[in-house]
Amino acid sequence: MTIIKIYRNLNPHKKTAMIFEDILPFIPDGWHILEKNDGNLAIAEGDLNQDGLMDKAFVIEGEDKQTEEEYYVPPRSLLIALRNSDNSYSLSIKADNAIMLRNQGGVFGDPFQDIKIESGSLLLEFYGGSNYRWYMYYRFRYQDDGWYLIGVTKGSYFTGTATMDEADEEDYNLLTGDYTIKKFEDSEIKTTKGNRGKRPLVNLKDFVPGDEGSQF
Repeated sequence: MTIIKIYRNLNPHKKTAMIFEDILPFIPDGWHILEKNDGNLAIAEGDLNQDGLMDKAFVIEGEDKQTEEEYYVPPRSLLIALRNSDNSYSLSIKADNAIMLRNQGGVFGDPFQDIKIESGSLLLEFYGGSNYRWYMYYRFRYQDDGWYLIGVTKGSYFTGTATMDEADEEDYNLLTGDYTIKKFEDSEIKTTKGNRGKRPLVNLKDFVPGDEGSQF
């Protein structure tokens, strides 16, 4: 992270070229690694396929073609590159619908918050809204020769009466079917737990954030 902050005043193309040369072959012409709201680049490193090698997951964004006359929102894609024993990388997946666009966060602005690799799984975080705030966290894991959605956490709260710690929240473990639902009522959080049964897992290539109600 220190290296990223040193170059945060450079444009996205220069940042990419100077810091991430090993994954440049996967980035199309005119595209760049997305810069997050905190100024760091949207890239995470960790072992995703349990082979002891450090893989990379990153978000890229297309060229911004907006003009004074025409409104335009550049596309975004999620890429996962697996490291080989010779330190090169192989592209495992390019998911073109997995990342929310900058105009989908409401008054709050760009909803993309972070991309992380934790405990061998990939985590995507989104946050948005206005007085009513919402957040959505999605966890994916490599298994059965594919990338699958294995966990979802989503919540919302009204900033006039609650904080994010007091949000109404639903958390689903899609591997086991377990769920936890929290509701902020009468100045306290009430929790309900249960199991809804196992269902077919959503493949990352078919995943669209925000449409999870029809996907899992």
